[in-house]
Amino acid sequence: MPASSNEQFLDALVRHQIFLFRYSGAVRNETYRILNATEEAIADKIRSRLATTQGGPTAKNLATVGVLLLAVFRLRDAAWDKVDELWTTELLALAHREPEFTAGALRTVVPVQLPDLVTLTKAQAKELVGRLPIQGKTLSEWQRDVRANDLARIRSQITIGIVQDEAAPTIARRVVGSARTHGADGTTETTRRHVEGILATVIIAISSQTRSQFFEDNSPLFTEELYVATLDSRTTPICRSLDGKHFPVGEGPHPPLHWHCRSLRVAVINGLPLGERPMRTFTERQLLREYAERAGFVAPTTRAGLPYGSKGAFDRFARKRMRELTGRVPGRTSYKEFFSRQSAMFQDDVLGPTRGKLYRQGKLTLDKFVDARGNEIPLRDLVRLEREAFVAAGLNPENFL
Repeated sequence: MPASSNEQFLDALVRHQIFLFRYSGAVRNETYRILNATEEAIADKIRSRLATTQGGPTAKNLATVGVLLLAVFRLRDAAWDKVDELWTTELLALAHREPEFTAGALRTVVPVQLPDLVTLTKAQAKELVGRLPIQGKTLSEWQRDVRANDLARIRSQITIGIVQDEAAPTIARRVVGSARTHGADGTTETTRRHVEGILATVIIAISSQTRSQFFEDNSPLFTEELYVATLDSRTTPICRSLDGKHFPVGEGPHPPLHWHCRSLRVAVINGLPLGERPMRTFTERQLLREYAERAGFVAPTTRAGLPYGSKGAFDRFARKRMRELTGRVPGRTSYKEFFSRQSAMFQDDVLGPTRGKLYRQGKLTLDKFVDARGNEIPLRDLVRLEREAFVAAGLNPENFL
């Protein structure tokens, strides 16, 4: 049986949620690129300015640190200005784009014409982003905080190095880390982790709130909203407890409910008002064929071609069938169930072609691809854990060691 409009709508929004995570990663990586570009220059300034500051926190050394910090802050501030511009541009565009995407998905799956859907204007999207509380703060407050905390950590590590009478190269490593670890042992790594968490959460918040606004603005078309959690080993207790629950449109908890929240809410399409709207051309032809087959005559190409006296009966039949085509969203739909019914191309796009084979032929479940912290396990490590799955998928384990 073909999927109902509600099932197709659910699938479309869950697929879109996956690509939002990728979008978050793209903005995160561009942020890293901007900030990382300053780190070699910061290390050079530390090594050159502090080359002769042995002796601990003397007045002369502290004065040198003051001059150094001004130079470092100028470098880092310029980078943060670029980051602020990047985030503002990308997130405002996201806020305007999300309701448009939802409207397009809705129009694609329903059997009727929906020319009059209400979506946010650019001004409304900007106002929503400006006031939206995300884990207790607005976007601009998070932008100020992550910048201030980054500069404070840099100041702290330089000061600690001076107090402990460390050599300049050691102080530089305190701040930007070592080449051996690609900077992971420096204090700027903390900033990168904070950036990742903020962006992942902010992007879901903007998507969730703009989509919710779309559902409220077009509320006659919907009966309720369904909370959908990504059910796996990383799902938090609160999202697990809400998964599959139904709420009135616009009411109840809206994701993100915590950092890195991956849940979403999907509105349930109301089949009753759809039955009063003009059908899409392909839907009309489909229903004309069904009605004509039942009535025992050759199907016309349009409603106008129906035999005399049959239009009213066809309209009643069509309204009933459109409610059936709209259907209902299943009460509980886990991410695993959703993923299992997607195409191999989609699965490979999400997991990568090798993990896609391991999922289908190797029979690895989705939780096997991530560690306890939710990080993707590299293939060289995965092959040591799941060697038999590689063989079952037709992959030579030796090629991944």
